[in-house]
Amino acid sequence: MSPTSAAFLTPVFGSKVLQARYQGVLEAARRVHDEHIGVGRAFHPFRLPEVTEQRLFDAVQSAGQGLTDTIASPDAARATLQELASMAPEVKPGPALMGTVDLLEEPGWVAEAASLYSAAFSAGIQCFPYFTGAR
Repeated sequence: MSPTSAAFLTPVFGSKVLQARYQGVLEAARRVHDEHIGVGRAFHPFRLPEVTEQRLFDAVQSAGQGLTDTIASPDAARATLQELASMAPEVKPGPALMGTVDLLEEPGWVAEAASLYSAAFSAGIQCFPYFTGAR
């Protein structure tokens, strides 16, 4: 996501640099979360039901450069995460069950996940919010 990445992404992706950055970050985060949570009947912010992932992709497309600016530096990204967070939960390292996949239809899950990530960053630990696939 760094501004310098455009130098090597532009020749390959042209005007689709933002999408390439998004896909790269998404895939890296997906792999790390999958290693800690597993793949199967669980979802996490980087492996969601297809309809939800498509909605997020569309939102990223429409946000464009404005989204890039909110995460242009680690400090800006942390500030954005704090703005999204709704509470200051106690957080433990490792997977953190947020509930069932049905909660993904509610807008509050984003704030709850942001709260867990923000608290984990502040504590210097890794936390991996997830949802069970059971309805």
